[in-house]
Amino acid sequence: MPTIKTKKEMNLGELLCWAIDNKEQARFRDFSSKNMRVRFNDSGYPCIEFDKKFLPTYETFKVEIEEPITEDTVFKHMIEVRGSDHTTWNNTSIADEKLPNSTQFYAYIDEGYKLIWRDGKLVE
Repeated sequence: MPTIKTKKEMNLGELLCWAIDNKEQARFRDFSSKNMRVRFNDSGYPCIEFDKKFLPTYETFKVEIEEPITEDTVFKHMIEVRGSDHTTWNNTSIADEKLPNSTQFYAYIDEGYKLIWRDGKLVE
């Protein structure tokens, strides 16, 4: 199944929940905020280090995550091709926009458009 890497900002609780659900992606990763560092070991378990007297749960971490692309994945920008015509879509998914005569969908990923769907199925 094709995947997409996205960058998200998470607070400590969201980071820990993400790591529990995605142990393989969390393994050996290291995240830092202004006053805190969260490192995950080879099993995906966290070690939290912080500089203050109390745990600063309000701070955020920038996390690059890999998620599977499905027809329900919402893309910020997408182009649909139908024969020789094309339509530009914003903040929508393939499932919401495809019609029987849709032939291709391109999504804006990593500063460029990439083919993600052709002739009724996702592209690897």
